[in-house]
Amino acid sequence: MLQSLARGALDLFLPRHCAVSGRPLLDDDTGPVAAEVLRQADVAGADYCKRCGAPQGAGVGVIRECLSCQDVRDGFGTKEIVAVGRYAGVLEDMCLALKFGGERNVAKPLAAWLVPLLHERGVAARIDAVTPVPLSALRVLQRGYNQADLIARALKLEKPLVNVLRRTRPTDRQAMLSLAQRKANVDGAFMVRNAALVEGKVFLLVDDVMTTGATFAEAARTLKRAGAKAVYGAIAARAALGSDR
Repeated sequence: MLQSLARGALDLFLPRHCAVSGRPLLDDDTGPVAAEVLRQADVAGADYCKRCGAPQGAGVGVIRECLSCQDVRDGFGTKEIVAVGRYAGVLEDMCLALKFGGERNVAKPLAAWLVPLLHERGVAARIDAVTPVPLSALRVLQRGYNQADLIARALKLEKPLVNVLRRTRPTDRQAMLSLAQRKANVDGAFMVRNAALVEGKVFLLVDDVMTTGATFAEAARTLKRAGAKAVYGAIAARAALGSDR
């Protein structure tokens, strides 16, 4: 009761607003995004690509390669990637609010969508630990947080969260680069902090948005070079080249 009164008083003087639409949140909107906005999100169902996570058209089913990843001949260093959906509409707005808008709590509904998908596809049962794709120390200082880490912490899969990867150097923003430039930009950009925490383990590697997969693949292969038995992926959104702002 005291919590409800305190929240009501706070809402009176500092009304809460939807992180995506900017409209005032209703009393029954418990999260950072209005329920009516969340209902508009196009979340992946039973039609998807196991290789890159990209949702497919209704009736396509589960496929091992799609138009989004067929040109990535060497793969992403993962056994399977699970994505909430395509980087478009509400999902894109949520990722932007989290990454550039300072809306840290948006990580929670994104993770809430990922959790059932990870269970339904059997990934949650196969992993030993969860780790996020790291940002450079400078980027964390500028932003105040790592959005991938926030999503990873919100997953609540009853698996340990271990930040075993770190950036060896700052990299340029991937959004402005071509596929070849993206690969060169992240080549050798990661290292493992403690190989003993990695060896023989199956990891779930978490990030917010994946486009060409260059960053994700470099992080996954760094884990495998350090002795990881296998790597699965979890991303909030699968983007097309040129769409990840």
